[in-house]
Amino acid sequence: MLGIVILYVFLQLTTAARVYALNYLDDLNSPVTEIIRDRLLGIVVGLVFIMGIITFTRYLLKRGTPAYRVILIHVLIIFPVTFIWYYIYVKLALGLCQIFEDCEMVEGEHIYGYLINANTLVPIYLLIVAVTYTYYYVRRDNEHQLQRSQLETNVLQARMKMLRSQLHPHFLFNTLNSINSLMDIDVQKAQVMIVDLADLLRKVLDWKDTQKVALRDELALLQRYVDIEKMRFSEDLSVNWSIANDVQDVKVPGLLLQPLVENAIHHGFSSDHLHLEINIEAQRQNGHLLLRVSDNGQGFNEEDQDQIFDSGTGLQNTKERLRTMYGDAYRFEVYNTHPGVVSEVAIPLKQE
Repeated sequence: MLGIVILYVFLQLTTAARVYALNYLDDLNSPVTEIIRDRLLGIVVGLVFIMGIITFTRYLLKRGTPAYRVILIHVLIIFPVTFIWYYIYVKLALGLCQIFEDCEMVEGEHIYGYLINANTLVPIYLLIVAVTYTYYYVRRDNEHQLQRSQLETNVLQARMKMLRSQLHPHFLFNTLNSINSLMDIDVQKAQVMIVDLADLLRKVLDWKDTQKVALRDELALLQRYVDIEKMRFSEDLSVNWSIANDVQDVKVPGLLLQPLVENAIHHGFSSDHLHLEINIEAQRQNGHLLLRVSDNGQGFNEEDQDQIFDSGTGLQNTKERLRTMYGDAYRFEVYNTHPGVVSEVAIPLKQE
């Protein structure tokens, strides 16, 4: 509305300048007060009709009237409305002339006068309708995009919570199996593991509504999990850490590394690999945060290479979470190195 009003006032000012110039060139000697009063009257009357046209157009659009009907309605009423616009202006101008007695105006042929001014009134009417129509649909499209974005965000959050909820029972089940396997060997160690597991689960539950955490917090949680596993395997499991200082505060999905370490332990130990060494690395590389978990264990069968992400809940869940969070901007690979397995995750640093 403000934009249309400013444009209309500008048109009235240019009309006033044109009328004044013609009055001066033709020596009509019309009072300047008359010219100014006529333009002010034109602005007031015009603004009333502009507001009415905008309000009527918005009413049609908000009712959901089809576009072709809106256009048809305006085509049918454009000439009657602009004629009434002109007629009211002329009548008021004549009345003001009689009140101020500073001009000589006589009742003329209104249809003839309207036809002379229709080349101005009709385009103004069409401009008002076009601007209102365009503004309404642009705004509605923006609202739809915002609603769609909010819906996608809600779906994304629901999906992430679902994936996290899948991961927690899987993680708990495997850890309890580790404790159970130790019960017949060393009850005291098993009891210590239960206490450590309780602390670990308390931290995991603190992250229930948090999708991303600082890498230092992820590593602290992973250290607790490693301590539990080392309690189970004793000297047969060793873990080396190589974490760059400049990535400690980078945000990563919570419980991202635990399934990778769990996978290394699960596939690493065998009758031919009684000692397992796991290396955990984190560094910057080509604008990405590179996380690598590698081991020197037995690895997995070559025929399982293509199905590695389909056979286990942990890896499959991790891949789904990364795809949901980063789209195609991440990389997740698990491959044999003979001996051992390497799991690599690269996520863009810009998004963090």
